[in-house]
Amino acid sequence: MALPWDFSSDHCPVVYHYTSIEAARAIVENRTFRLSEYTALNDASEFSYARDRLIGLMRDRQVYTDLTTRIFVVSELEGLTANTGLMIGSLTPRRDDLRQWRSYAGDGGGCVLGLDARHLEHDAGVAIRTVVYDEALVDRMLCLGLGVVQQQLEDDPDDHPTLSDYARRLCVDLFSMKHPGFADEREVRISRMLVRNGDGALEDVGGNRTGGEKTPALPVGLRAGRFGPTRYVDVPLARQDGSSAIVSVGMGPTMSADAAPEASDFFQSHGLEIWRSSLPYRA
Repeated sequence: MALPWDFSSDHCPVVYHYTSIEAARAIVENRTFRLSEYTALNDASEFSYARDRLIGLMRDRQVYTDLTTRIFVVSELEGLTANTGLMIGSLTPRRDDLRQWRSYAGDGGGCVLGLDARHLEHDAGVAIRTVVYDEALVDRMLCLGLGVVQQQLEDDPDDHPTLSDYARRLCVDLFSMKHPGFADEREVRISRMLVRNGDGALEDVGGNRTGGEKTPALPVGLRAGRFGPTRYVDVPLARQDGSSAIVSVGMGPTMSADAAPEASDFFQSHGLEIWRSSLPYRA
């Protein structure tokens, strides 16, 4: 059964990332896409919104859960933030969007990169989800998740590892939910989970292709972020045949006449399809 956050490249073969000219050049040149830990996201409420709704549903008994179920869910929720680090990158199915240009691409003066969604879905070793914004749907899916954890407890109350696993999966799903106020973004989110090793440091342990083949572990870097030191990983954007998973670049509607020719020459030299936004844009 398909869930609301399931993503299919069959329906969306290309996803887009709006950014500055400089960042777009770096992504194309290095053929990597940077994921940063969720605690450094621009909107600090991103995770707390879904977390608070989950806690509220348990508190208000919107679905039956006994004390043991609630303890396991809260324990996994706290453990998720204490013992793991979720690396996140934001994309959108929107190829040419005024709000995205304004918010993420230098007020229309930057670029939008088109990425092969099939590569991301099947071969990049990342999770890819369509973010859910509908509040009623969020509550319904959280209630269903709580019901699954409760049913597992009733079926086998002594199988704590499986109960923990079900509770953990429910908590990870929170990263696919955002406040309805952001619905215009129609975000497609890719992520990679870091885990704490024996030395207490967060490390990447590799990913999986949909065929089951492992992808290599990625180095965890540290950069100076907007909200302090921020961990990141760079996901390779090379297909299995060696070609780039970056397929196109759009030039922003307010990109200056001085910057456009140089940027166009650079992207053309990397074999990318180049197009220019013609949106009626007020900077």
